[in-house]
Amino acid sequence: MKRIQFSIILSIFGSSLIFAQMGVNNNAPLATLDITAKNTTGTSTDVDGILVPRVDRQRAQSMSSVPVSTMIYVNSNATGTQTGTAANIDAPGYYYYNGTSWIKLNPINNIYTSDGTLGGMRTVTTNGNTVSFVNGTSNVGIITTATEGRFSANGSTRGTLTLSSGTNIVDAYVDNANAAQINTSGTATKLSIGTTTATPLALKTNGTDKLTLLSNGNVGIGTTVPSSAFELASGTANTSGLRFTNLTSASPISTGQALGVDASGNLVTVANPSPTNVSTSSVNSTAAANFNVTDLTATIVSGTSQTIAVPTGGKALFINFMLGVDYVNNPAGSGTAYYEARLYIDGVATDCYMRTQEVGISTNASFTISTIKFLAAGNHTIDVRMQRTFNNGTTSGAGMTCAPISMSFNASYLN
Repeated sequence: MKRIQFSIILSIFGSSLIFAQMGVNNNAPLATLDITAKNTTGTSTDVDGILVPRVDRQRAQSMSSVPVSTMIYVNSNATGTQTGTAANIDAPGYYYYNGTSWIKLNPINNIYTSDGTLGGMRTVTTNGNTVSFVNGTSNVGIITTATEGRFSANGSTRGTLTLSSGTNIVDAYVDNANAAQINTSGTATKLSIGTTTATPLALKTNGTDKLTLLSNGNVGIGTTVPSSAFELASGTANTSGLRFTNLTSASPISTGQALGVDASGNLVTVANPSPTNVSTSSVNSTAAANFNVTDLTATIVSGTSQTIAVPTGGKALFINFMLGVDYVNNPAGSGTAYYEARLYIDGVATDCYMRTQEVGISTNASFTISTIKFLAAGNHTIDVRMQRTFNNGTTSGAGMTCAPISMSFNASYLN
């Protein structure tokens, strides 16, 4: 047997010297060593292949003066240590020697097993598919279509996009408590949201722009084309839409300038109203002259006539009249007549009056008139006149002498 093996070795060695190429199972080698499988097809159970030396890690680590490109199969890494020439031997597999250490043949190096450094730009064509990074129910995805590129971040309780530079941080997130926010933190001193061109900046709700900021600085609420620095359109006629929660009609009066609106709705200053004061004209008496009252004409009550000067624009006049009289005599006919006291303005009877019935001689009566009348600018005369309106047995034309007990007649207006 040994002679046969030696003969085969000599034969192979001799062939290599003659042809400089060696073929196994073929007569026309195409390389230095060309091995053809004994059974290239079919269902034979015979083994075809190459068996390289099989050693454990300790044996590989112990080799010295190993030629570059030497290949082995490490069948166990339970021995030896992962140091020196065996620094890369961390699992069974094929290894080759690069002159310094054993290198794993076709190692599985990817983002799942190790870190790495890109040597240049890389392009991943998704062909309409989504690239997703998933952890349970949370995932981050990169979506590209023919018309859209989108980045998504979904979590069971929150989806967040975080941008940072040093200690400056911007977080944009939505969570399962129906909150959607954009926040800054760290040492950031300002959150600036806007445009870099002359296009408007808009805030919308329910799909409709509610606040618009134009490139000229005009701000509009309820309008997308504000024509002033701030324009508010409530959308309801005769309603400004502006409300001061802590400044109401019950707030104390303070100093300052009054505001109003012009025909276009612009807020403008208006003249402050002058302090209110009361102008009063009055006559009062407890000893006025007696006067005679009949049914034929109205007689001016003694001392009631007075002149009121009304300023430009006219005024509402507040009038209050009170009169107490004694009926001195008993007119012919001895009836129980009715007597009236009526307000007159510029000699014209008004609709303000009071009537009472006499109850006999030496009795007294009282009359009260209170009213408000608007008077135009100028001088006006006011007085109160009495007349018997129903004789009731008293002879027509017979006079009743009235002696004033007290009389107060006030006319006032607000400035």
